[in-house]
Amino acid sequence: MKKILLTTFASVALSISAFSQAVPSPFWATLQNTNFPTTQAGLIMMDVVDMNTVWGQGNYGANGRPSALFSTTSNGGTTWTSGNILPDTNTYEISNIEGIDADTAWIAAWTKSTGNMGVLYKTNNAGVSWTNVTPVGTFTNASSFADFVAFVNPTVGICLGDPVGGSFEIHKTINGGATWSAIAGTNIPNPVSGEYGLTNSFTTYSNTIWYGTNKGRVYRSSNAGSTWTVSAAMTGATDVSRLAFTDANNGLCIAATGTVQNLWQTTNGGMTWTNLAQPINCGFNDVAAIKGTSWFASVSNPSMSIAYSTDNGVTWNSWGGSGIGYLTIGFSDNATGWAGTFSDAVSASVGGVYKFSGLPLGIAQSNLAPKAISTYPNPNNGTFQILLPSAKRGLSISVTDALGNVVYSEKTTTTSSENKTFNLQHLAKGIYFVDMTSDVEKYHQKIVIQ
Repeated sequence: MKKILLTTFASVALSISAFSQAVPSPFWATLQNTNFPTTQAGLIMMDVVDMNTVWGQGNYGANGRPSALFSTTSNGGTTWTSGNILPDTNTYEISNIEGIDADTAWIAAWTKSTGNMGVLYKTNNAGVSWTNVTPVGTFTNASSFADFVAFVNPTVGICLGDPVGGSFEIHKTINGGATWSAIAGTNIPNPVSGEYGLTNSFTTYSNTIWYGTNKGRVYRSSNAGSTWTVSAAMTGATDVSRLAFTDANNGLCIAATGTVQNLWQTTNGGMTWTNLAQPINCGFNDVAAIKGTSWFASVSNPSMSIAYSTDNGVTWNSWGGSGIGYLTIGFSDNATGWAGTFSDAVSASVGGVYKFSGLPLGIAQSNLAPKAISTYPNPNNGTFQILLPSAKRGLSISVTDALGNVVYSEKTTTTSSENKTFNLQHLAKGIYFVDMTSDVEKYHQKIVIQ
């Protein structure tokens, strides 16, 4: 049975007609170009690999027609490169895209003409070429359907297909896809009558994998796909279209109740789920976790909203902005994230994705007393050193003048305390202030350039 890619394209025309009135969120003020070849192309799926690398898949223009387009960046989005994964869009339709690093990515795709079976494709050269690497005997049964391919690390991953012979079709690799082994049906709870998986309906955290079904159930494996459990069915719910976990226990998903999308919450790793209904400001196109915190983010195209939750999805706060239809969102850490939208209606070389530009998430900034920064020399001639703290999840650095104008800023990560040299000799003599923010601390120091 054909599965619908569960990204809402309703009101696409509204999103595009309002493009000229778009007002970006002040926290998502960095507009980047996906470099898709057509205007009004949407970035509909995205996998954020790290703070520099993102892989995404797009559609063609205002009619939302599926495509084999991909776009990727390896420099934090400064530049994006696009191309075609498949030679045409008539044979296969893409189920998901899974990035491994700047050079390597996978896709699962299903057979368009018959609405079943499928393939896996892989690139090892940043998308210059893609190769069919479908394991022998995989997705060949008439009951098969390639729902997704997912990796918990560069070498260990699974691909999921719909039930064949009374069990979901799951294959696992432990060598980066060189070989795959079928997971025995005895290790996978039986599907209920008519149950199947959904395209791109999965998430991972460490070695744990979750995937959703059309019967409002969520399957879970804590050992990277070798054995599985399944949740109780969500009362009245059907298609589980999005899943996100901040840790092994706390997660959210979007599931349909009739024609209505609702947000569901779990605090026990997906064993049971609570219906949060439709919290104000929450978007239902996509939901993402800011891992290591209790924060989630969501986006919507019909309501043109981008929002965050600090309490595991119970309440949501708008990031602001207006007139932008968002399709997908993802974070690599609490300081780096992207939100996919549409390229410009006039010029394909404008827009398509926004990058998060706010301070690191998941910390109560107002409750943190800033610490002094070790700066040498001070006063200085504009060249000085700062001892940076260890900030594996991200560190924001800014320098402001006496009037509060930001004259320098950057984001970085550090694995241990280290000295960094700053050269600001172009600045006028005077008093400046250095501020740094990590996920756990704030720092502040006055410097004098003379």
